[in-house]
Amino acid sequence: MRILAIRPRALGDVVLVTPALRALQRGFPEAAIEVLVEARYRAVIESAPGIGLIWTLERSWLATARLIARLRAQQFDLAVDFFGNPRTALITRLASARRTAGYRLRGRSSAYDVVVPRTLSWPNGRDGRPRREYAAETHVRLARAAGGRGDGAAPRLIALGGSRSAAARLIEASGIRAPARAVGLVASATWPSKAWPAYNAGRLAHRLSQSGREVLLLAGPGEEGASEVVKRHAPAVRELPPCGVGELMGVIESLGAVVGTDSGPKHLAAALGVPTFTWYGPTHPDTWSPLGDAHGSWWTPLPCRGCDRTQCPHWNCMSGLSVDHAAKSVLDHLERHERKAADLRPTAGA
Repeated sequence: MRILAIRPRALGDVVLVTPALRALQRGFPEAAIEVLVEARYRAVIESAPGIGLIWTLERSWLATARLIARLRAQQFDLAVDFFGNPRTALITRLASARRTAGYRLRGRSSAYDVVVPRTLSWPNGRDGRPRREYAAETHVRLARAAGGRGDGAAPRLIALGGSRSAAARLIEASGIRAPARAVGLVASATWPSKAWPAYNAGRLAHRLSQSGREVLLLAGPGEEGASEVVKRHAPAVRELPPCGVGELMGVIESLGAVVGTDSGPKHLAAALGVPTFTWYGPTHPDTWSPLGDAHGSWWTPLPCRGCDRTQCPHWNCMSGLSVDHAAKSVLDHLERHERKAADLRPTAGA
């Protein structure tokens, strides 16, 4: 039996689908689980045990058509679309698996034999608002509907040995002397509305440095401007050199904690057993906050919070988080949950 699981992007979302992959493995122990993902996130799936073949998706329609032709020849028994955009719905339908599963989304549900709601909520959540389903639980629910058996919704990953060795070199190149005491800082965000002002992130980094912790700035492509602002306000901060997702996993696995915006590195950290602290505005902590006391959060008190808008004409929620409040919350959280050096996995020689 062969099963195709589809989740092309993005970093945090690929991490959050891994419990659903485990559920498919438990429900179909005799099956080969194959995953379709964009090439840059391949390292995440490689770190999830029990995965067979990994298919890579390019964004052009010509590449998609060629991929569909290859998938059709595989004669999958089951295809599960954990993304649900028009492209992946089309891939799922045209791959000609014997059975398909996906989310109930307008214009796409007809691509699937098994359909479940994309989002669930319940009354009596935070401050009397409805409680939302954790994103990893959403994917596990779809996997169960397709015949899987869940073992919990917490993502669990382990950086591969080669990634750890490369991570050790990157940490040394960044100037971090004691990674076990270092805090990874995510200052930017893929959505403009999720970002915290870079000068605030810089001032927080300075406060963390004053507490005796080294700070490693985790920045991706296109975030150079924000990084320069952070470094201007926090001269002691170090910046991770450009690297791939596999190397990033190795770096994060060696740190004491990761703090900052709602982001892919935050989800990687949680899956690698690293404590986190996250600030939320337009996104909802119920959906995106990792499970467990080691993962703290601040959520704006504004009534429009949790709007899920990628852009906002007001942008009050994130800028309203003061540096003083952020520093106190983060330092208090680190005092309770920061990992001990003896708990950390080696980054070299593994």
